[in-house]
Amino acid sequence: MANQLTALCAVTSFLWLANSLEDHQIIEQPRLSSLLVLLIAALSSYAASFCSVWLPGSNGRFDDERGPLKVKRTDLPKKPRRYFLPALILCIILRLEIFHRVSLDLQCSKPGIEAFLPLLVLVYELLPGRRARSGDGDDEKEIEFPMTIVDDFRAWFSESRASLWISVLMLTLGTYLVSSHDPRSTFFCSSQDRSALVVLFQWAGLLLDATIAIVMWRILAWARTTKSRLRTLSGILLGASLGTGLLYRASRIFLPATPMSYHFRGLDSLYLFDVVVDGLAFSACIISTSLLATEGSPLSLVGIVTFLCGVTQAVQRTALTGTWENISPDTTYSALLIVCVGFSCFVYANHIQSVVFMHRAFVVFLLVIVTIVATIYTPIKALQITNKHPLVKIIYDARIEADRWLVHAAVSDSLPVAVQEYKERHNGRDPPPKFDVWYNFAKDRRSVILDHFPQMEKDLLPFWGMPPSKVKEGVRRAAAEPDVVLLQIQGGEPRHNLPPSSSYQPVMEDLVGLVKNFAKHLPDMELAINLDERPRVLAPWDDVQRFTKTASRKRISKLLPRASDSPSEMPVARAAVDDNLLAQANFTSVRALREMTALACPPGTKGRAGTHWDIRDVCTSCARPQSQGQYLTNWCLSQEICHQSDLLRLHGFHMTPPELRPLQELLPVFSRAKSDSYSDILIPLRRISEPAEPTTEGFEMKFKRLFWRGKVDRLTTSHELVRGGHQERLVHLLNTPARSERTTLLLPKNKNRFAFEQVRTADINELFPMDVAFSGYTACKAASDGSEVSCKDLSSEFHRKPDAEEPLRHKYVMVVDTDDGPSREFLRTLRSSSVPFYASIFKEWYSERLMPWIHFVPVDLRFHALHGTMSYFLGLQKRDGRKLNGREVVMEARQEDGKWIAEQGKRWAGKAIRREDMEVYMFRLLLEWGRVIDDNRDEIGFVLT
Repeated sequence: MANQLTALCAVTSFLWLANSLEDHQIIEQPRLSSLLVLLIAALSSYAASFCSVWLPGSNGRFDDERGPLKVKRTDLPKKPRRYFLPALILCIILRLEIFHRVSLDLQCSKPGIEAFLPLLVLVYELLPGRRARSGDGDDEKEIEFPMTIVDDFRAWFSESRASLWISVLMLTLGTYLVSSHDPRSTFFCSSQDRSALVVLFQWAGLLLDATIAIVMWRILAWARTTKSRLRTLSGILLGASLGTGLLYRASRIFLPATPMSYHFRGLDSLYLFDVVVDGLAFSACIISTSLLATEGSPLSLVGIVTFLCGVTQAVQRTALTGTWENISPDTTYSALLIVCVGFSCFVYANHIQSVVFMHRAFVVFLLVIVTIVATIYTPIKALQITNKHPLVKIIYDARIEADRWLVHAAVSDSLPVAVQEYKERHNGRDPPPKFDVWYNFAKDRRSVILDHFPQMEKDLLPFWGMPPSKVKEGVRRAAAEPDVVLLQIQGGEPRHNLPPSSSYQPVMEDLVGLVKNFAKHLPDMELAINLDERPRVLAPWDDVQRFTKTASRKRISKLLPRASDSPSEMPVARAAVDDNLLAQANFTSVRALREMTALACPPGTKGRAGTHWDIRDVCTSCARPQSQGQYLTNWCLSQEICHQSDLLRLHGFHMTPPELRPLQELLPVFSRAKSDSYSDILIPLRRISEPAEPTTEGFEMKFKRLFWRGKVDRLTTSHELVRGGHQERLVHLLNTPARSERTTLLLPKNKNRFAFEQVRTADINELFPMDVAFSGYTACKAASDGSEVSCKDLSSEFHRKPDAEEPLRHKYVMVVDTDDGPSREFLRTLRSSSVPFYASIFKEWYSERLMPWIHFVPVDLRFHALHGTMSYFLGLQKRDGRKLNGREVVMEARQEDGKWIAEQGKRWAGKAIRREDMEVYMFRLLLEWGRVIDDNRDEIGFVLT
């Protein structure tokens, strides 16, 4: 039983590490993480040696019949030499450094190289004098009897080196095929990244992996008991940990990096948790594996690990046959077949009697079943070719959903109905005082939204769980922060405390003008207005959830302390950040910002676990919840970060250190825009310079082209931001893709029949009318403390064109966020007759009023479906005899759908996102806010008489 549990522990811990490691925080600091994980594993191995009496081999080496893998034993290897131990430790340290180097440019690496590890170990296994290929004694006795053809083949297969070569080659080939066909991310490999060197490092790392496995096997195989073996293992891990620590310390001295301490709550809590959990998982894996491997051969263990990886990926990809995620079902099926056949031969050729606790005959039987199921399933799913383009149905369904939404958003046709509707949507709570005034105000301005304000309710709900006195105190504390201004309403008159010399004067004057039309109906109050483009309140999920749960309790304010409603003297607004001392005090690294964002996600989500490490491949599991196939359908879900942690490395907002540190305490701050992780309260707030109103040129009169211009002039940049920022990826993808880059899109097979294919990105770009480029690109590299910067022009890395042309002269306009917030061009494009191709993570006060595929075309920020979306609206036409995948592809443009979306967006913006709608939204928001800060908020409310 102990043997079986050991084998089960090895397999379970390995699979857990393989599937969860890339989402953990430890990848943020690989050297420090390696040090700590090795140290935990060393201590765990030493502690386990005291429990060796309950482990296999406590009194000596495993017996052949009792080994967990039941491998027919060969002679022990030669006694290890004295230099083996320091050489092994050095190899481990070098391997970790190579992993660190490859992970820095993972987008330039080649997938599937790890599958060749069994071949390297096999070369060692078959070296002259290493071991003889023979069966065990029982088989030799059977040779005395007359042999059948089957027995003759079985004897040859068990004794021949060719059989081992064939089985390992098949296992390697199958695993390589299935692991090298994942959809590639648009995180690109720059011409300056030296991709050949990255691949060379991969092969060097693979050679070190084989060396480590072989040398460690030779050292541990000579340990006589489990206790001595575990203590030897502990010494190896401890030596590797110390060596990694010395290297880490040297790197901190000679290559200063971001400071370790940031002095804000929550930092490193997730990191330390991940280090402990992964360290214990690695300890379980390495301890159990060492007990297994030393009783057989390194090839047995490496072969089983390769098989587990290969068959798991092959089964997963087979299940995706017929979707955009698996457009090569023949390759997947062949890989699965080769892996199954190769491993079946491997267990016999390598004399493995059982795998984990299953006899090899039963394992082979299971693989036969898997192969039969795949043989039936693959052709059935692969032949499913759609008769209509999926976007036809997606747009049709969106129209139906939009009609239902509009009915739900404007149920009220009278004040009594509005009051009743409010109660039903707020768990029986009465509307705020002066609700009748607001209702008449909204009716007079012909507002089409009277009942549906979910974003407003979500923003305010946590503050219902705070005492009114604490909320008011939070306003004053927030107003003391840089770039936060106090808006005060007293006696029906709004005013602000911004100095006249501030460049934000037009912003606050416009806000005061917006509020002045209804301020006489508001109670006295104060609001902390964030003038910065970035949102400010990044409170941990636990805190927000605690206040939200408290808010659900009825009549809680009776138990809370009272405070005066009268505003005190207005403080003078704090000036904007313009000095080095304040900049240093507010400095927050990208790693720290990501951990803050992780803390804002619920436990158990991908975002809470940390950033997504595999930037080389598309995180299809992240995109799947909000998509139908390849196309984005659930716009609101696509803006949530917690289930798609890969966006932390695919959007400039999460890859740029903020000039002002986010507030981790839940404070009432009113902001223009925010991402889903932030707790700011959204308000309609203009910018310093608003773009001009759009022209009225009709859709038919515009150029049939996708257009975008962007300008980057950032104070800080990084290696990954230049290659993974959303603006950088967009320009690279549509202008200068590498010859090896491929794009998956839906193409017509024949008349009205479509299927997903993979084509060269450069080839498909030539068939689209588009003009996407930077008008300027200047970046600066910041010092570790954020105090000094040195700028350089990186425009040569990207396609650049002058910014002289009017974007709205084109039928299709790409709109993407800046590094700090949403694009100011979206509303302008929406109000024109152009179609916005919108990619964003930000929400504004009007975001809940817009419907994807009705008012705009949603674009996933991974851009994996951008070409497919463009082909639907722009079409594919014959051009100079150019072909895709060896044939001419023609696809008619759906301009009527584009025109309809452009008209719907313009018409809806004229109905629901007017200046009057801003007033209606702000009026209702401030009525709700006035009740939140009232000491009698549970007793007051509007009641029909």
